[in-house]
Amino acid sequence: MVRRKLFWSALAFILILTPCIIVASDARTIATSHFVFYFHEKEHGVAASLAAQAERIRREIVEDLGLDFNEITRVYLAHSLREYVDMQPRGWVPTWSAAVAYPSLNLIIMKSPRVMKGAHMDLEKVFKHELTHIAVGRAFRGREEVPRWLDEGLAMYESREWSFSRVSTMTKAVLTNSLIPLSEITSSFPRGSARAELAYSQSFYLISFLVSKFGKEDFHRFIREYTREGDLKETLLNVYGIGWDDFEEEWKGYLRLRFSWIPILTSTTTLWFLITLVFILGYARKKRAQRMLYEQWEQEEDGAA
Repeated sequence: MVRRKLFWSALAFILILTPCIIVASDARTIATSHFVFYFHEKEHGVAASLAAQAERIRREIVEDLGLDFNEITRVYLAHSLREYVDMQPRGWVPTWSAAVAYPSLNLIIMKSPRVMKGAHMDLEKVFKHELTHIAVGRAFRGREEVPRWLDEGLAMYESREWSFSRVSTMTKAVLTNSLIPLSEITSSFPRGSARAELAYSQSFYLISFLVSKFGKEDFHRFIREYTREGDLKETLLNVYGIGWDDFEEEWKGYLRLRFSWIPILTSTTTLWFLITLVFILGYARKKRAQRMLYEQWEQEEDGAA
């Protein structure tokens, strides 16, 4: 009796963690060295295009992060919003999301671009973002919960999710001294949209700071040692020779240096100054050209005489 209960409990647990995907008789698959793509016949072109790029994208992530994993990643391409929701192994997902990754299951579920109903969707960027989550999650498996700023920052950095709106968000936060402390975005992000956007932006520029200041080789070492040892502060000290508090202060200094000058260059006074300077330089060039032309005419007249 006890064994039977244990069996059904284990089966229920497995079913909970398995995507509730009803595979239609006309479902299709495409397999590559490290992926299996599942899709409806209508999405064959999209799936084939993504599958053709998948191995290259994976190599880029592996080279950038300095870590690898050998398991096959399953990628489901949903051709409707209902299918996208029904596929989720944990029963819920924000309907506005374009994709979601489950590192513990080595699983990515994506919407087809047609499901976005006119909204722009860069399928390669979305795929690269989610695959980075998979790579990081697999590397940290069983060691430590991945810090949210590191997980999201790496995914954004790999998919090159830079935008003017994020520059604006960071500039405002730096100038108003309203950056979110790293300790507050380690386990979770704020729920409010404005603060959440700031948390994502900070995460992106934190990874940018690590790579640009210390170099990619040390960054690879940092990721490898952290995934192996599972102690963030100790790894920072071992790899970069810097404590947590000093690390955060150096990062804030990097942000101040990078973003404090933007309002100066975009202010009305500065713009009028630049316009005036361009006008003066243009006028000077015109006068110089006229003078040279007059001198040429004089030389030609002297020669004719």
